[in-house]
Amino acid sequence: MEPLTANQNKALALLATGQSVEEISNSLGIHRSTLWRWRQDPQFIAEWNKLIYETKEVQERALLEMQAKAIGALEDCLNSRNEMVKLLASLTILDKVQGLRVGATDPEQILQNTLEITELTSYWNQS
Repeated sequence: MEPLTANQNKALALLATGQSVEEISNSLGIHRSTLWRWRQDPQFIAEWNKLIYETKEVQERALLEMQAKAIGALEDCLNSRNEMVKLLASLTILDKVQGLRVGATDPEQILQNTLEITELTSYWNQS
């Protein structure tokens, strides 16, 4: 497949900022249907998915870095003199703990799961 054009790369960058199709079309001097067509193109979709993946990784790292502060803030709330603040903090903690998921602890099961995901991904990409 051919690489994206400069305008297509600009469109990706503008899409990532949350601009509307109309705003992007006006900014690039293209028709809305051109942008729609690009968004159906597998190469454009692949680049968009890469951009989203990279953005998500950055966001996840930032959230993990803030996690300790958030837990500290909840601890502070648990020690509050305000009973409502304590209750809300307690309910928040209980809700989050209840939603925790633990993955497989057996290395062979992890390997099997990884192989199955790889096979499914390969099958999906061929379709």
